[in-house]
Amino acid sequence: MVFRDNKLNPMLSLPLLIIPSPPLRTHRDPPKSITFATPAWRAGSLLKQMASAKFADLHVHTRISDGFFTAEDAVEQAHRAGLAALAIADHDSIDGIQAAIWAGKKYGVEIIPAVELSSGIDNHELHIVGYYIDWQNKWFRDKLRVFQDARRDRARKIVERLGELGMDVPYNLVIALEGGVVGRPHIAQAMVIRGYVETTDEAFDKYLGAGKPACVAKYPLSPAGAIKLIKKAGGLPVLVHPVFAHVDDMLPKLVEDGLGGIEVYHSKHDAKVTKHYTRLARKYGLLITGGSDSHGGGDVLIGSVRVPYSIVERIKDELAAARKIRKRVMVRVR
Repeated sequence: MVFRDNKLNPMLSLPLLIIPSPPLRTHRDPPKSITFATPAWRAGSLLKQMASAKFADLHVHTRISDGFFTAEDAVEQAHRAGLAALAIADHDSIDGIQAAIWAGKKYGVEIIPAVELSSGIDNHELHIVGYYIDWQNKWFRDKLRVFQDARRDRARKIVERLGELGMDVPYNLVIALEGGVVGRPHIAQAMVIRGYVETTDEAFDKYLGAGKPACVAKYPLSPAGAIKLIKKAGGLPVLVHPVFAHVDDMLPKLVEDGLGGIEVYHSKHDAKVTKHYTRLARKYGLLITGGSDSHGGGDVLIGSVRVPYSIVERIKDELAAARKIRKRVMVRVR
């Protein structure tokens, strides 16, 4: 069950409740208390369940990568949305997690340490989020710095290509817009500021998107490599917004490589897409996750896509089981 914010009032986080009418009774039915048969009682019961239910948004970005909110602001927004847990999943960076944890203690929001890695294979771009990675692990942090350095090199090359196309977009301006990890969205923002395009979407459609004049290839990381990195860091690898990857036929191989879940619920997934990936998740034994993929500052609010907290518990259980298996293997090797 996933709840989306009421479109009539985006500040509300309560779902639309559909209350079934009580069944018709015949003279043969035993008498029932009118209290338990009225729609009003049913509505009250559901509202009580809603009030006690816990939800999570498992896909949020901060200013550390390409979001607009600081980690603290993102957690405050999660609190306002009534969320019990929030996954901070910045691109190639875990630098916002510590601040989010501190803010989580203040606002009573559980923070799930996560990271989103970009990978590619056969002209397909796959984004894989690692949940509950050991974000303090030096080896893992060093590996992420390699990706971050590659992003800066790529940004410089893109700026050079824009210059060849007659657009003066200073690299220093791009760096001034990013919060730690530079990406194409920051270059698009710089292009808007310089007046070469009206919107960031136009920048991608004309210059920065795949196959466009200023596009430069990313750091070569395969999906199997991304999955391996996440698992080595103790996390659960999940394919996110699969509707953009178009890799349904690759799922068996991804599962074989260690993929643990798939983001079924996403702000860009309609009912048909959600049903499709629910079916695939069940077919391949993948955990079902979901999140808004909110970057702040737009029409996708933190908590606009939320999943029951039981999904968070399932992720924890899956990782705990994996740790037990690794311990048993280590004991046997010794």
